[in-house]
Amino acid sequence: MSISAICFDAFGTLITQTGRRINPYRRLVQGVDQDAERLPFLTRDVAIDVFADELGLSHLIPVIRRELAEELAALELFPEVIEVIRKLRAAGKRIAVCSNIASEYGPMIRQLLPDLNSYILSYEIGAAKPATEIYSAVCQALGSRPRDVLFIGDSKRCDLYGPQAFGMQARLLNRSDGETLLDALKGVLYTK
Repeated sequence: MSISAICFDAFGTLITQTGRRINPYRRLVQGVDQDAERLPFLTRDVAIDVFADELGLSHLIPVIRRELAEELAALELFPEVIEVIRKLRAAGKRIAVCSNIASEYGPMIRQLLPDLNSYILSYEIGAAKPATEIYSAVCQALGSRPRDVLFIGDSKRCDLYGPQAFGMQARLLNRSDGETLLDALKGVLYTK
């Protein structure tokens, strides 16, 4: 297996939430098909206030802002992340994070994971996983061919099947079964 770069999903893979999941964007789509309605949140680089205004829900902005601040304050890295990134760097691997997120979460990802080689965030790209555009952006940002990139994440659809269909190597991380990044990187950094 030839791997020159590793691309991680963010939430559920590198980043966890220590409190209850609030999801302030949920307030903006109550009563509508949430799957269909959430895509603009993930693919437009605008603040949550803009979405609230566009949907005629500006009266919810103070509540949404409080919820967003609470949710962002509860984000942290899984325990092994810093050590794994250090070992990947020492092994000469380029490292990226690729996530389907709204723009309000981007600064926190960069703060929690400083100095990665690249950040491929759906709101900045204008496309969300599993769209091929986002995987193409990963390869371009890392300067790697798809077959030389290992994508690791917790979603079969977005982090396993999507990257594989694009020609990347991919592994699913199931933290609910006790797996860690060490498990997902067996054979890359770890042989046990």
